[in-house]
Amino acid sequence: MFYKIGFFVLLAIVIAGVFVFIRSNPMKNEGAASWTEFYSNAPEETMKFLSDNFGIKSEKFADGAENNGMDYFSLKAKGQFWPFAGVMDNTKLPVEGKVPPHTMVYLTVKDYDATHAKIVAAGAKPLLESQYAAGMKFGIYEIPGGLTIGVAQYGVK
Repeated sequence: MFYKIGFFVLLAIVIAGVFVFIRSNPMKNEGAASWTEFYSNAPEETMKFLSDNFGIKSEKFADGAENNGMDYFSLKAKGQFWPFAGVMDNTKLPVEGKVPPHTMVYLTVKDYDATHAKIVAAGAKPLLESQYAAGMKFGIYEIPGGLTIGVAQYGVK
């Protein structure tokens, strides 16, 4: 009898853990800050600084030979399950001069195209729109107040 109760308690804990894990994934929650980009004029220096001072590890996510000449690195904090940010060489962006070196947050959306139309009608200025990479559709916008944000729909096939 004790084993049956223990099994069901363990099963309930596992199900609750999976539910919490899925719900806490910012790439699944509309409006959540889901990704941060570090647009750097010196990405190697940026990654070294973050590693030396915060223990943040970088890993090459995309090779320049396959990514329009631009290497892309993901960043992961010690003990974190998934990466939280990426670093790219700002000088190699196809919109050079439009996006200065800075840090920018991406907000999760369920429908990129509908969100794009809505925010442009509300005054957002597209800087880079309707891009695809690694299973996501995204764009970069200047919004009222002069801020630059990214908008991303994940799981796009």
